[in-house]
Amino acid sequence: MPEPENTGLPYNAPLRLHEAEVLPEWVDYNGHMSEAFYVLVFGHSTDALLNYIGMDAEYRERSRCSLYTLEAHVSYVREAREAEPLHVTTQLLDHDHKRAHLFHSMYHATDRRLLATGEVMMLNVDNTEPAGPRSAPFSEEISSTLKGIKASHDSLPLPEQAGRAIGIERR
Repeated sequence: MPEPENTGLPYNAPLRLHEAEVLPEWVDYNGHMSEAFYVLVFGHSTDALLNYIGMDAEYRERSRCSLYTLEAHVSYVREAREAEPLHVTTQLLDHDHKRAHLFHSMYHATDRRLLATGEVMMLNVDNTEPAGPRSAPFSEEISSTLKGIKASHDSLPLPEQAGRAIGIERR
C-alpha cells in the first residue's frame, strides 16, 4: 500500500511527524528490526504528535496532564533491516472529550513500502495529587486542535489494519 498524499486541508492528512533509522541494536537474530523497536518507533511517533498538538513537556509540567496508552495493536507487514530509513504517518481516527484513537503507519523512507502499522487508544490523564492519576477532559485548546486534525483526516480512508482483532479462526 503506497503512502497517502497530503489532501491540502489545514492539517496534513495524514500527519508526518517522525523519522528514524534502524539502528544496529534494534536488529534481532533474524536479521531484521525486532518487534520491540517497532513499538519504540510508534511510541516516538505518539510523542511527536503530543508535541505537535501542544501537549509538550512544558504543557505536561504546567497542566499535570498527559496521554496514557490504554490499548495498542501492531501489525508487522514487511521487515525493516539495519540502517534502513523510516518515516511514520499518523492518522487521527477519532477522539472524544478525553480519548484519542490514533493510527500510525511506518514506511521505508526511500521506496515508500508499508512496513508496519500501530493502532493506539490514548486517554488524557490528570496527574495532579492527591487525586491523580485520573482521566480528565482535554483542555479547550487541545480539543480544538484535535477537532481540526480530525476534520482534515476525515477525508482519509479507514486503514485496512484498523480495528483488527487477534484470534485463530476455527472451522
